[in-house]
Amino acid sequence: MARVNILGIACNWSPWCCYNAAGQAGLELPSNFKIMRVMCIGRINQALILRAFEHGADGVILLECEDSDCRYGPGPELGHSNVARVRRLLHYLGIGQKRLKEMTFQADQKQELVDALWEFAGRIEKMGPNPGKPGRERKAS
Repeated sequence: MARVNILGIACNWSPWCCYNAAGQAGLELPSNFKIMRVMCIGRINQALILRAFEHGADGVILLECEDSDCRYGPGPELGHSNVARVRRLLHYLGIGQKRLKEMTFQADQKQELVDALWEFAGRIEKMGPNPGKPGRERKAS
């Protein structure tokens, strides 16, 4: 099976706390997972998500706070809206909507976060490399 790259984009608050707590507890994360911390998922635009796929991500998971826990007011609404638009674009680009996932976490859900990352990584590995990667990065099948 081909090695795939998974990118997590995590809100600075609850999801980042989960990620740090998982590391401190010694919980194992997929080796092909990298994370990028942002202040709020609602503050990133669609281009950033698409850029992740353009630069070699085979799957992107957005790690968000619960809607009621957001410190930036309309953050979750903007985030959900951006994800819906990007999913449509991923479909049109032939990359596939299932390569983008959004999940919410509270600060004490480190095990749930780790389980979600393993599940997502497994799903992306079954799908194989992103068909939208530049030709030099894809492997012929």
